[in-house]
Amino acid sequence: MIKVLKGDITELQVDAIVNAANNHLWMGAGVAGAIKRKGGAAIEEEAVAKGPIPVGEAVVTGAGLLKARYVVHAAAMGQDLVTDAEKVRAATRNALLRAGELGLKTIAFPALGTGVGGLEFDTAARVMVGEVRRHLALGLEPGEVIFALFDDKGYDAFSRIAGRDCVVCLGDSITYGYPYGPDTSWVRACSEKLDMKLINKGVNGDTTRQMKRRFERDVISFEPAYVIIMGGTNDVWVGTWQEKIRENVEEMVTRAFEEGICLVVGLPVPMDLSNYEGFLPGDMSCAVCELDTFRNWLEEFAESNLLPVMDFYTPLLDPATGKANPAYFEDDSHPNVNGYRALAGAAERVLLQLKRGMP
Repeated sequence: MIKVLKGDITELQVDAIVNAANNHLWMGAGVAGAIKRKGGAAIEEEAVAKGPIPVGEAVVTGAGLLKARYVVHAAAMGQDLVTDAEKVRAATRNALLRAGELGLKTIAFPALGTGVGGLEFDTAARVMVGEVRRHLALGLEPGEVIFALFDDKGYDAFSRIAGRDCVVCLGDSITYGYPYGPDTSWVRACSEKLDMKLINKGVNGDTTRQMKRRFERDVISFEPAYVIIMGGTNDVWVGTWQEKIRENVEEMVTRAFEEGICLVVGLPVPMDLSNYEGFLPGDMSCAVCELDTFRNWLEEFAESNLLPVMDFYTPLLDPATGKANPAYFEDDSHPNVNGYRALAGAAERVLLQLKRGMP
């Protein structure tokens, strides 16, 4: 759950509040000064004893006389007082991780980097809300995150980004719902069952390169909270090199981060080879191997970048053989009605986590 309020962060009765810190953890002006004044000098003494820390890292101290239990000191800048979006992103992420390590349930953030750091409120909001959504989508704690802003400009910026209420589903024919159409797609099934605004932007035959080219029009223009990307099958059919497919995915992830959109990666479905009765044409054999390679890379990439994963591969396998279950396929690449229902069931579990970061 994400909340945005206008008020004094030092007055909040939460498990932890976040201090907009420098990497030496001295508490001077701004939010840090207010925390020190109300909570006592012991907070600074404990923090400095744990520093200096790398910019982007975070440490936890007691909260002194404050109503909160802890203070998480998130170093969004160094002694030069210079920050940027990536430093704020790292500081936000590590503050959440430190709080989670303590089993905390509620945490309140100021707008990191917007004081002496000079970061625009809109930029801080996109970065910080996007990071919180990624954290919540992974099912992590704290599960309630508050942004406490002291003026109208900050409050308006964070309210606008936190208020995003849709999910764009970017993909190929498996997202579109081929051969039946969008009404049979996993997107429509999940949208109706979960009462979520899911926008189907699946295009039959699309490669990741084509998805990247329409990313501005079909994703960013909708200002979604999340984008679910599933592709790669058509890339391997047309012989796209692995390095290029990966580059396309990485570029879409970067653009999503820049716009404050939490990206979810979808693992491509398996191929059903049961109709070939032991004879597999060379081009299909190559495509299967290439798709497996890409799928394995995608899982590793998602794990290393803390990206939520929507597994569209495992639900369509036959547990007895470990291969694609023919009962779920219309042809070698596309699910039938039962297959789309299975994909909807898999997507539903992840979408329920995404709802934690939506209004």
